[in-house]
Amino acid sequence: MPIRLTRGPVAGLAFVAPLVVFFLLLLLGCKPVLAAGIALASIGATWLVQSGMELDLVQKTQRTYYSAIGYSLGRWKPLPPIVGITLKYFSSIQPNTTPSSRSSWGIWNDASQRNEEIIIMLSVAHSSTGIVIKTFPLSELQEATIFAKDLAEQLGVLLNVYLPADINS
Repeated sequence: MPIRLTRGPVAGLAFVAPLVVFFLLLLLGCKPVLAAGIALASIGATWLVQSGMELDLVQKTQRTYYSAIGYSLGRWKPLPPIVGITLKYFSSIQPNTTPSSRSSWGIWNDASQRNEEIIIMLSVAHSSTGIVIKTFPLSELQEATIFAKDLAEQLGVLLNVYLPADINS
């Protein structure tokens, strides 16, 4: 039974699909008002399409899938040799996008936002990179740890945890 790791809407589809439908209908001789109506309806249809990643641990395969109304499509590929599961802390800083005012002290008044998350990845043999399979917000550290331990146990590999000392696991 495949494990569905990620699932989410196909990002660009909601914008591209209506435009393609609209211009295609115009080229086929459809009236602009009708073409616009059908294109708007296709926006709703794009919300039904999901994308994600699946692992089949029995057959040692992986795939990126696309699904709509219960049907999934995607080609299964062999999983590279996995030597471990890595759970690690990651943070990034998003700078303040609002323009500074005349009374601002520049960088000293920079209100940036820090994004902190936990990344779970498959460590691939003989590779300096891995396969990121899931991310969790830092507030869900316990759930991330349980997920990573279960996955490591299913794959029969070690769990490597890289967390700063000030974060409890």
